[in-house]
Amino acid sequence: MSETGLAVTPGEQVGAQAWDALLLAQPEGNLLQSWKWGELQARFGWQVERLAFHAGHSGVCSLQRTAAVFPGGATYYVPRGPAVAERERLLVLDTLERRAAAGGGLVLRVEPNALVGDEWPAFFEGRGFVKGKAVQPEATRLLRIDLDPESLKAGFKPKTRYNLNLAEKKGVRVSGSRDVATFARLATATGKRQGVHLPGVSYYRAALEIFGPSDEVRLYLAEHEGDTLGGIMVFRFGKTAYYLFGGSSDLKRELMPNYLLHWQAMLDFRALGCDTYDWWGIPEEPAPDHPWFGLYRFKTGFGGETVRYTGLYEHVLRPGPLKLERRLQQLKAKVRRPILR
Repeated sequence: MSETGLAVTPGEQVGAQAWDALLLAQPEGNLLQSWKWGELQARFGWQVERLAFHAGHSGVCSLQRTAAVFPGGATYYVPRGPAVAERERLLVLDTLERRAAAGGGLVLRVEPNALVGDEWPAFFEGRGFVKGKAVQPEATRLLRIDLDPESLKAGFKPKTRYNLNLAEKKGVRVSGSRDVATFARLATATGKRQGVHLPGVSYYRAALEIFGPSDEVRLYLAEHEGDTLGGIMVFRFGKTAYYLFGGSSDLKRELMPNYLLHWQAMLDFRALGCDTYDWWGIPEEPAPDHPWFGLYRFKTGFGGETVRYTGLYEHVLRPGPLKLERRLQQLKAKVRRPILR
């Protein structure tokens, strides 16, 4: 199929293994555009349409659709994508707009895996997109882990090394686990403390089912004398390990279990061939009064490099219905609130 000179092949004709290989061949290839991530999202209300351009040699795009409250309407979203050759970007945006409009799209949101300084904003502005509220973190920390363990640890800040050694000396133990119920309780408690909404137990279970057989996700729990103190879930795509979800208890926090959790993950994913540990998100403006400042200090204590993304751009396809959709969403939230208390 050709769209304005751009040959488009459905991802199903490409196949899962070839899709990921083509994605990784692009500089902007990312976990959230991978085949299995699409499978995971499809279990939780998103319809995933995979598009390969020029048989994938010009890149790929996983386009996600979720139904709106507005009858027949939908929101279209491209997470950390598309991963396409720069010469094809305008044609790809044309294609995505047509797909979204044909599917009842009220708005098309695109959030590329591109760093500040990339030319993506110029392409968006040329197509009528405007800057929108980011869905994914606008800044993260990337740590090189393809070093021998002692050299890697030597790059940590002194306080981080001290806390890591403390956890080991005090007998904290980290192990792989499939206990998603315990992990979900820890993550939910942490999310409430930080004012962040995190997925529930069914999401974590599905992630293990989809990514686990190929050892592309690991769940770790930290324990001390029978008490579970914390846990993290780390994914792998290509040569990057992505720390996406975590949780901890207030119990025995002085034993510093989170330091040992990430250290074990770094060692394991390094052994699996990863060279980068992506902390996934840090505050873009890490002021001391920021609610995540403690998290910022924790992550930056391991060293690494801060990178910032261009952010999300959106194209409103149906202004009137989208305005009504936002009102309906607000009403829906008000109706639900008393029930959830």
